[in-house]
Amino acid sequence: MPYELLGLGATCYVTTTDHKTVLKGHQVWRDGKYYIGRDDCEDDLAREAAIYAHLGDHPQILKCFGLEEHCVGVHSLRLELAPLGCVRQYIAEHPRQPPPLQTRLRMALDVATGLAYLHSKGVQYCDLSCRNLFLFHGFRIKLGDFGASLLEGCGLKPTFCEETQYELPLRGRRFSDRPAVKRELFALGSAIYEITAWQRPFQGLEDEEVEARYAREEFPSLEGNAAAQVIGKCWHEEFHSANDALEVLTRQIVSETPLELYHS
Repeated sequence: MPYELLGLGATCYVTTTDHKTVLKGHQVWRDGKYYIGRDDCEDDLAREAAIYAHLGDHPQILKCFGLEEHCVGVHSLRLELAPLGCVRQYIAEHPRQPPPLQTRLRMALDVATGLAYLHSKGVQYCDLSCRNLFLFHGFRIKLGDFGASLLEGCGLKPTFCEETQYELPLRGRRFSDRPAVKRELFALGSAIYEITAWQRPFQGLEDEEVEARYAREEFPSLEGNAAAQVIGKCWHEEFHSANDALEVLTRQIVSETPLELYHS
């Protein structure tokens, strides 16, 4: 059966044959035969499969249908296909065509809802980014790509950290001493910024410059951003949980009135 290569991540290929589901793995097989491959990432795939199984069904979590074995010791993870790709890809392909503000706020709400659910299940995302937020018809978002995630009580070791624009500054702490929930919430703020501003924080700057600006407590302007209050509180560690951000965004969706602009 013919296949289509949809994506190439740091360790995995993402392919589809039916345009309903995808296979994510470090090798591509066609008609039972090896076609192409990369370095082994079986441990990451097993971790991701375990996280999906632990999370179960949820409207804001990508559906997972488990691991499939190609041959002894070689697996791929079967997942539902996101017809519009990831959020970052969609923004890149439609840079001047953002959906209406209320739609973008609902997208932000989907992300906060998904993250709050992860945390309620004892899962630390570790790589929240618009690269890993998957877009469906109606601009609904599902969270996915849990190969670096941690599950409370399972002894999993960190293998990845957030991309620079999503990474909580040290603020006088050692790298390992930054609270996990504050890291996740800072990343949530950056995701909401990317969705509402329709571009990454400090898009176009080198990672080193972004890191230096964050270290100086310099962040992108939130002037005129309807989600400014939520983003600012995430960036400045003023929320204690994803539910805090979720409650504010929920009130915004229900009231359909702009959030008070954040001017700190």
